[in-house]
Amino acid sequence: MVREHTVPGPHGPGTDSEDVETLSPRATGVRAEAPGLPPIPSPTTADTSYAAGALGTGLEVLFTTSERALQWAWRVLQLARGVVDPTPKGDVFVREARACVVDFLDHIPPHVRRGVEEVLVFCNLWQAVVVRLRRRGDFPMGDDVAWRQLCEDVELLQRAAQARLGTAAALEQGLLKDLGRLRALALSCGDCANEVTVGMEVFTRCIAELMAVASAVRRAWEAAAGELAESSAWLRAGDPAFSAWLAEHLVAAEPAWERTQKIARWLRDVGAFAGQP
Repeated sequence: MVREHTVPGPHGPGTDSEDVETLSPRATGVRAEAPGLPPIPSPTTADTSYAAGALGTGLEVLFTTSERALQWAWRVLQLARGVVDPTPKGDVFVREARACVVDFLDHIPPHVRRGVEEVLVFCNLWQAVVVRLRRRGDFPMGDDVAWRQLCEDVELLQRAAQARLGTAAALEQGLLKDLGRLRALALSCGDCANEVTVGMEVFTRCIAELMAVASAVRRAWEAAAGELAESSAWLRAGDPAFSAWLAEHLVAAEPAWERTQKIARWLRDVGAFAGQP
């Protein structure tokens, strides 16, 4: 049941490439490259060790991709500062571009940092469960106290994963709304070519990449929550053999969650070092 996964460290990000629209720059003299990232694994089975590996990888890419989007957001604001387009259409575009960027700055980076913290808390919770299981030792047949404790631990992990699934889904939906607004804005400007429109093109591309990664993170939480829900249902059936197996499975999955915990801690420290709240 346990699969081994290699989780990249600070120098090994990847991303999920679905729903990323390639946008070509309209003007020369403006660096518009936003290099694509290699794909990250998407969970296809309900195995929490697999989900932990996908989550650790996706979380790192989510953070680095949001940082790139953040850099372009500030650049667009700088480019748009003091720009006054004599045409009504151009003036509306500049004002709407500023509004889109400000909305991103207000909501998305804080949500990503919250996601990092939530992963770290969940990994700490998993380790606390494992510590309790190790202290108990072998799972004795017919031990109702041990069975009840295991049921409570699995249900606790399930609720925690389900809550984080909701957070990840909210981030994905928020980015989808932002992406729709940005693409509509791009269509409204027509063939107008200036530094602001080029900056907005690259910013839109960054948001598309960010949404693809957020989708991968959401699927990882979905896999973890699904497997824990299934395990909880089997536990309620009262099968002693399954209870013993599950206790061993939770312990065996700890290394994968420990690697994810290290990534989350590193990302949190990087954010704090950069002066982010």
